[in-house]
Amino acid sequence: MMTRTKLVALIIGLSCLSPAFAQTGDIRVTVNPEGAQIDRIFIIPGESEGCSGGQLTSESVVTLAEMQLGQVYTILERKYLDMVLEEQRLGMSGLVFQNSAVDAGRLKGSQGVVFCSVGCIQSREVINLKLVDCQEGVQQWNASGVNADIFKLLSTILDELNNAPAQLELKSQQEDRERQIREDAAALAAQEADSAQDADDRAFDCYDVSHGGHSYELIRIGDDCWFAENLRSDQYANGALIVRVTGVKEWKSWSKSNDSFTGAYCLHDQPGKSDVYGYLYNLHAVHCTYGLCPTGWEVPSAGEWAALSWDLGGERVAGSKLKSESMNGNNSSGFKALPAGLKSSSGEIEELEFSGHWWASDAIVKKKGRAIRMSKDELKSKPLSIDANSGISIRCKRLSSE
Repeated sequence: MMTRTKLVALIIGLSCLSPAFAQTGDIRVTVNPEGAQIDRIFIIPGESEGCSGGQLTSESVVTLAEMQLGQVYTILERKYLDMVLEEQRLGMSGLVFQNSAVDAGRLKGSQGVVFCSVGCIQSREVINLKLVDCQEGVQQWNASGVNADIFKLLSTILDELNNAPAQLELKSQQEDRERQIREDAAALAAQEADSAQDADDRAFDCYDVSHGGHSYELIRIGDDCWFAENLRSDQYANGALIVRVTGVKEWKSWSKSNDSFTGAYCLHDQPGKSDVYGYLYNLHAVHCTYGLCPTGWEVPSAGEWAALSWDLGGERVAGSKLKSESMNGNNSSGFKALPAGLKSSSGEIEELEFSGHWWASDAIVKKKGRAIRMSKDELKSKPLSIDANSGISIRCKRLSSE
């Protein structure tokens, strides 16, 4: 802990920083509104390798953080963690150091530990603070500033902490609305099922259907009704919008950071291609509880894709009957499989005008999903495994009445 004299000197020094340092900069604060209630905390320094000429260190950030965060937390004296800090000289980047400090904090009666660091990236000073829960070992909030005013950064943290209860209430209201939407959709589906024709009649009732502002041609194969076109909808069955990700870098970044397994789609890079070939979806969109296909329809499972091939004479000959002329097929089934290619998890469009891929609805196993592939140089349709974060085509099949 700093003496009062040093603390005053630090504040005076920071107040006289050059305009380049004192600018607001880029400030980002993320708070987990559902985090546990935390009252008592330690604040400790981590890495302190600021840019040349910079006046902040992790120690000075700790001192200022103790002043500001003391408005919402009880700050415990750091001397109780000195032994850990002395033994673990790994800085904030060392997981052992963080875990040890959190464990020691819990033993010393703290509910959380705030880690402070100062770094330098491409001549830009980076300040980072994060609060880790001593009980669960999870992060409760994180704040970073690039060329940012430290006082503004700390003030933003306090603002976000004060707003957290309101954000939690908004989230609860949103969840209630989404639950109501699902319940309404389920009630509507049940009503439609009650008034549906029997299975024999439905097999012949295979006409065009509209979904998400588009009308789709249908085709009957065996006793099933299929879309004769790839899906090109930007919304789920209940009307909720699907996240659209554009650009190579954006899709790659989304695939790597998609911890919540959120559904997404993209268009083809070339103008007009998506109007013909449909949109490309990741497998998480298929698994969304809202339903990717219209009410009463589904994304077929791998078994249903296999049954489709069986209805057309088996895997070795089904491909030619399913493929359009542009894929060297005869399209005798009316399925019109097109060479839409795929969006790899790295963000690139691959195999466009050469092959088509379609998701099966089976569960994701080791980050991969099951799919069907057809190409210009093969007669048969081929099952395979694809990265779940890839974007490929969707065909919808009407739900069985059984």
